[in-house]
Amino acid sequence: MRWREELTRRFPALAKLGGDCFIVGGAIRDLLLGREPADADLACADPEATARKIRNRVIRLGDQEQLSAYRVVDGEHAYDFAEIVGGDIETDLARRDFTMNAMALRLADSALAHDRLLDPHGGQRDIFARLVRMVKPSNFDDDPLRMLKGVRMAVTYDFLIEAETLEAIRVRASRIVDVAVERVMFELTSILSAGKLRTAIDLLQRTELSAPLGLSLERRALGPSAPDDVSLAGAYALLIDDPRAHAERWKWSGDLLRDVLTLQRLIDAHDRIALYDAGENVAMQLPAVLRALGRDDRLDLPDFSMRTLLGGEEIARLRGIAPGQELGRIKRALLEAQLRGEVTTREEAERFVVE
Repeated sequence: MRWREELTRRFPALAKLGGDCFIVGGAIRDLLLGREPADADLACADPEATARKIRNRVIRLGDQEQLSAYRVVDGEHAYDFAEIVGGDIETDLARRDFTMNAMALRLADSALAHDRLLDPHGGQRDIFARLVRMVKPSNFDDDPLRMLKGVRMAVTYDFLIEAETLEAIRVRASRIVDVAVERVMFELTSILSAGKLRTAIDLLQRTELSAPLGLSLERRALGPSAPDDVSLAGAYALLIDDPRAHAERWKWSGDLLRDVLTLQRLIDAHDRIALYDAGENVAMQLPAVLRALGRDDRLDLPDFSMRTLLGGEEIARLRGIAPGQELGRIKRALLEAQLRGEVTTREEAERFVVE
């Protein structure tokens, strides 16, 4: 592959760079995987100055104590610039997580000069073999999140995790709780949202990351032909014993917690009224959850747009009551009667309210 040509075609601003600047990691990996790279990561001796060769408006990534990179957005592309770890590219690549991310290309000033891919750890070999392989075990100690990232890459790319890498993760699995909650949740959300539930469960079990993450993978027996199209909330409904405690520990959004609790209730009781109360968005996630449990996924779905045939003022007039709890109770009873098909016209609704 003519690397510089392929990368510059996708990221035109690379043509402004050169010297001791390297494009590293994801963009190279994605090209080898036949995917379109989303952004370009670069390692440079002076990342801020190099970033300003593209645009003067530079975004600092990271917090005040730990700067991680400088980002430049140029058109539809993002370019992230970080300092070369250890001062030379060989040391930098040796500190990276997985071999498929430990490849680099030097961006020379002259076109196509030095168009040679640096791949000291066999990243190309492992991509073609469809393996997630660590660069070295100690790199997990530098950032334990890399263990979960390995699972995410295996799930996303349909790769296997190489045996020694799997063992290195297993013996360090408990350290995943040392990582910032937000970073863990980003990776876990990607894993459980990938539409590959069985693969995700298998890898989280084999790496032994499931226990420190609070996932009870044996909580419910999945059916022999469990589908992979389970939503994020559906996956948690299947895998979490105590959603409220889990939500507090891992800082879930209120919406996610509500969806998980609702799906857990619907698993065993999903008549029309329960489905209507859950709302269409959550109700439509239930069939995949039921299929995962080997249960009948056919639902008696209500009309989610249904509203009572009589408004509150009409009900109050018919019953001679003032607004309050009694009015709300009657209106709710009318709605449930409509959902069950017992009341279908205004005349029937009026009789129902009066009686």
